[in-house]
Amino acid sequence: MDWLQHQWVIAGVVASAARFAPIPFFDDAIRTQCRRFVVSRTLAASDTSLTTASLKPLYGESGGLVARSLRAIAKAPLKLLLFPVRKIALMATSIHGVPMEIMKTVLLGRTLRRQLSSGQIDPGRAEAMRSAFEEAFARMDFHALRAGISDSLRGVRSWKKSAITMARSLSRHSLAPGEAMPADDRIELTASRVQQVLDRPETTKLFAEFDRRFDQAYAGRLATPPR
Repeated sequence: MDWLQHQWVIAGVVASAARFAPIPFFDDAIRTQCRRFVVSRTLAASDTSLTTASLKPLYGESGGLVARSLRAIAKAPLKLLLFPVRKIALMATSIHGVPMEIMKTVLLGRTLRRQLSSGQIDPGRAEAMRSAFEEAFARMDFHALRAGISDSLRGVRSWKKSAITMARSLSRHSLAPGEAMPADDRIELTASRVQQVLDRPETTKLFAEFDRRFDQAYAGRLATPPR
């Protein structure tokens, strides 16, 4: 078993379940924290001196601290106002959103590991990496894989409850760099079942196509001079 990928899957399961918690801003915060964990855990497993913070565009909002703070302040009232509607929409689209969140989390880790294996990453290119990642992800047809992950989740009772409990724990306790994602037996089983889907030959082929599209998009951004 690919232990690092297993950690990415656990993070994806937790991030995907945050949508079910009736707390404003909770899902966004947990999603960011889970993606940060993926970056941190992947760096810790690699021979690199890069810090998690140096690659913040991969898991957080782009821009400087002041710009991010101003955006958050500006969006907060509208988010609170629309919270009930947004939460209903997230619940209604969970059959699509949950497996997609898991896939996106796993592919983030996979992409970072691939880039690290090819050499040291320039933190100044993290924005370009994130942009290329989002483009490649949006262009993929994940219909069959999404269905496979959904089927695997249906085979585990109360995984949402366990994942929400984990998410709440993460909101109170930040993991140290390189620390493994804590998971109970139900989440471990859920992640193992999802990983079985990811290990299928057709998934390997699909992820290879994602890699190709990411590489193409990333190369295009690096070849374009910044404005």
